[in-house]
Amino acid sequence: MEVIYKYIIEPVQYEFIQRALVASITIGISCGLIGTYIMLRRMSLIGDALAHAVLPGVVISFMIAGKGELSLFIGAVIAGIVTSLLIGFVNRNSKIKEDTSIGIIFTGAFALGVLLVSQLKQVHIDLSSYLFGDVLGVSTGDIILSMIIMFVILTCIILFYKQLLLTSFDPTMAMTIGISVTIVHYLLMSLLSMSIVAGLQSVGVVLLVAMLITPPATAYLLTTSLKKILVLSSVLGVAASVIGLYMSYHFNFSSGASIVLVAVFFFMLAFVFSPKEGLLTRFLRRREASKAVIMEDIIKLAYKFQTVLAKEELVEKISGELGFRASKIESLISRLVEVGLVSSSDGKYELSETGKKEALRLIRIHRLWETYITKEKVTDIEHIHPEAEKIEHLLTEELADELDEELGFPEKDPHGSDIPRKK
Repeated sequence: MEVIYKYIIEPVQYEFIQRALVASITIGISCGLIGTYIMLRRMSLIGDALAHAVLPGVVISFMIAGKGELSLFIGAVIAGIVTSLLIGFVNRNSKIKEDTSIGIIFTGAFALGVLLVSQLKQVHIDLSSYLFGDVLGVSTGDIILSMIIMFVILTCIILFYKQLLLTSFDPTMAMTIGISVTIVHYLLMSLLSMSIVAGLQSVGVVLLVAMLITPPATAYLLTTSLKKILVLSSVLGVAASVIGLYMSYHFNFSSGASIVLVAVFFFMLAFVFSPKEGLLTRFLRRREASKAVIMEDIIKLAYKFQTVLAKEELVEKISGELGFRASKIESLISRLVEVGLVSSSDGKYELSETGKKEALRLIRIHRLWETYITKEKVTDIEHIHPEAEKIEHLLTEELADELDEELGFPEKDPHGSDIPRKK
């Protein structure tokens, strides 16, 4: 209990931590929602561009109206929309590609912002805070603005969910049914600019792009449903923000960097352990597939021997034929016994009836494929066996039936061996 109080409850007693927590949660939700569509549309570079390009808008609004949250917000959104329009204009009216036009416009806009900052003689603006953020220094006005932006983004996504969905995945279909792809694009750019403004104080421009992309990318590795990605990316964004904030408090780390590193850590976990797309999952899947192939080869060889063999003799023969160590073959034979494809009695092994049917299925597919590639002259007869060895593990029973019918139900393969008939 003392540990919970020290590390979780105690920091919340401070007002600046309370403000930072609220700001972190709103930013996590806003960036998670908008970042999902930015990632799906492959517009991550535009997100980076707008994050940098809002600087001149912020500075100009500051020069005109002072440091008011509303004026800075309006200036940043206008700068974001203008940047998006300029990128589109340059891309449409020149032969350079979009990524090049993005690089030119956003660096130019950011350079203009830095130039304007240098001309503010009487007021000092800390660019490091703008670039890297300071969530512990957010004001009540910043929090209110962030909450309003979060509410606007959430409302727009709920109201225009169908339009955003269609224009993200099939813009041609969207245009066909009367949805303006251009209007939806600039709506998204406006919402993106708003989310950037919300995150400036917390994580800063440089790290904001990571919060826009990393949580959605993590969610994308865990699910393929858009609604689930939206929810999960928001949850991950909030979790990264809160955990990063606590790390910043306890270890005296940079708050923005801590938040982003936690988000990247979540991504790496999903990258390795995702149930469908993780590195470990795919490795285990490939290993199981490899074992399944070897087990099918064992069944074919056991059928070829057509006799009851002692365990050691069977293992030795199959190991010699396939070129694998005896211990591995023995382990796989044991698995075949478990699934009922091989029967064991008094230390001797033979194929069960189910195992014999499986062996005949594999032999039938092998010989049908040899017949097919010989007929189609895909390769010469000396090389058809290795090709058939691969296909026999991949071709389904239904496809084998179609192949058999197309070949006219042949009785012999190119080597003169009988093709087993399906019973």
